[in-house]
Amino acid sequence: MQLQFLVRRARTAILAMAVIVGALLAGHGTASANPCSSYAGKELYNCLATKLDKASAAYRSPEAQRALQTAASQLRAATNKSQALSAISQCRSVITGIINRVRSAGQDNSGLASITGTLASAARLIQEKG
Repeated sequence: MQLQFLVRRARTAILAMAVIVGALLAGHGTASANPCSSYAGKELYNCLATKLDKASAAYRSPEAQRALQTAASQLRAATNKSQALSAISQCRSVITGIINRVRSAGQDNSGLASITGTLASAARLIQEKG
């Protein structure tokens, strides 16, 4: 009987520690994961554009580089949320097409797949902070 009591208390303590550590890590991750999250409006668009420009340098595919650079340019020119989201959406469409071609050729698309996450994050920030 006493052993069951101790086991329950130990489980409760472990669960509480896991929740606390998870909350601390989650809070830390969101603050450092996207430096653009502290901006809104035009400043947000410019920050995201800079991020896309830097990302474009990492890809050898001229089509991927062009799509990312075009999106960055459109973000800098955007004056409202719908224009910014349109730039991200167009880029996402091009990148998805490239991924499908690369995948059908049996090549590795992990680098391009990571940029879709970046674009999804950018779209989410624009929707939240516009």
